[in-house]
Amino acid sequence: MKIDYTRSIVNLTASLFKHYGITPSHTTLKEIDQALEKGYKHVSVILLDGLGTNLLKLHKEDTLFFNEHKVTDIQSVYPSTTAAATTSILTGLTPYESGFFGWFQYFKEEDLHYTIFMNKDYYDEEKVVPKGFFERHFKREFFPEKIEKASGVTGRIFHPEKVDSKNGYQTFDEGLARLRKFQKNHERTISYLYSVEPDLTEHHYGIVGPSTRDMVKSLNDHIQQFAKTLEKDTLLIVTADHGLTDVEPINIFDYHDITSTFKALPANEPRMTNFFIKEGMHEYFIDFFNDHFSDYFTLYTKNEFLTKGMLGNGERHYLIDHCIGDFIAVAHDKYFFKLTDKPDHHAHHAGITTDEMIVPLIIVEGKGE
Repeated sequence: MKIDYTRSIVNLTASLFKHYGITPSHTTLKEIDQALEKGYKHVSVILLDGLGTNLLKLHKEDTLFFNEHKVTDIQSVYPSTTAAATTSILTGLTPYESGFFGWFQYFKEEDLHYTIFMNKDYYDEEKVVPKGFFERHFKREFFPEKIEKASGVTGRIFHPEKVDSKNGYQTFDEGLARLRKFQKNHERTISYLYSVEPDLTEHHYGIVGPSTRDMVKSLNDHIQQFAKTLEKDTLLIVTADHGLTDVEPINIFDYHDITSTFKALPANEPRMTNFFIKEGMHEYFIDFFNDHFSDYFTLYTKNEFLTKGMLGNGERHYLIDHCIGDFIAVAHDKYFFKLTDKPDHHAHHAGITTDEMIVPLIIVEGKGE
């Protein structure tokens, strides 16, 4: 599908910036602009990882509250994956600007396949990561702190314990309770609450089964109850970083004609895979790859990929020149490349399908006194 960086999660954050007096880097979303015009004292974004619009359709009877308050659909960024997409909504930057291109990125100088949020090498967890590597390459300013500096509105981020082991919330209910207490204790607030669900459940069980249905229903019901506690001066925005689609694995290392061309192991994502190819073997790689996989993946050269604007627009981040491979394979079918011996996912993301790219924009206005 065609990526639209005028109707994406980046543009949601652009609307927040504009409302609080910060010049955004991208166009805004009219639906958010119109809601913010009402002058709410408390504005909160809840991001449910992996809550694609496909889930609201597949589990319609269990997501009645979400569907009732969904005002439109918007797009993820590309790649449609957590590292890139959550960074985009937190910064208001496209991946082209942020330098976040996938779950793990290859650094030639250090020979490091760096898993950004784990601070480890993807293929060898014993490999030593240089001290301060994350801070040097990946530390960014997020919208709650940026807005607080610009406007004086108190900003806060709420992460689960899985993300923030020291201060994170243990249950989703606890996270919502912390958010509500924060709003009550400050005159004006801007906040972001992140949930690892339903992404984790979808990875394990797929997008259709009863476990995913139960998880999506639980999130729907908890936010419905939370919304009942909101006063009229409060605006709640619920969205997702990306969706998921059910998948099947292909072990790339079973194809010696392809792996013999590698000068480094693949990077980024199983459904948006960067390949680093030996000099003089580029044409061989193209022929081998397309012979095997052209029905499932679109193969781009680095120049084609960037020219097409897959990562978005804006000011080019220096990590593009460090981390983007010679070739990028973009999944448009149900397959992903199995890159390690870790258990297979039943659903995945980072491809270019509608399931992965389209997310709901849900707006809830407080009704209390």
